[in-house]
Amino acid sequence: MGSWNRDQQVCASCRYWSGKREIDFTGSHFYANEPAASCQKPFGPFRGVEMGEGSYCPKWETYDNSNNY
Repeated sequence: MGSWNRDQQVCASCRYWSGKREIDFTGSHFYANEPAASCQKPFGPFRGVEMGEGSYCPKWETYDNSNNY
């Protein structure tokens, strides 16, 4: 699985990607534990679609590690 930083607008660093990932204590680096998972963006064009960790869409939103999910 890949390693991504918070400035890369890919699914693994998006707040709506449902895949398992590890995030370092600074919230800067994301380590995807799964190659793909579904998108959970409400009302987004890819909701429910399985997206690869390195995929991208124009509705990407940064993951805030204070989120409780």
